[in-house]
Amino acid sequence: MLCPVCNALSLLDVLCPKCGSSAEDEGRWSDWSGPYSPYESASFDSSDIASASEEYCLHAVRCIRCQIAFTAEIAAWHC
Repeated sequence: MLCPVCNALSLLDVLCPKCGSSAEDEGRWSDWSGPYSPYESASFDSSDIASASEEYCLHAVRCIRCQIAFTAEIAAWHC
């Protein structure tokens, strides 16, 4: 499986749940979850967050207007 946002094949298209503005990608959620996480291999397992599944890549995003941070599930592409 392949994340289209991580691999620059698709742009992030997520709206803020609070104000409805566009949100910007801040990378995979697993990169934010530990001190060595950015150096670990990218995988689609549910060990990072219990609600994550193999069908999604969880991304940290931030609203460009109100600056709230939240997560977004990006549908993985089947290769």
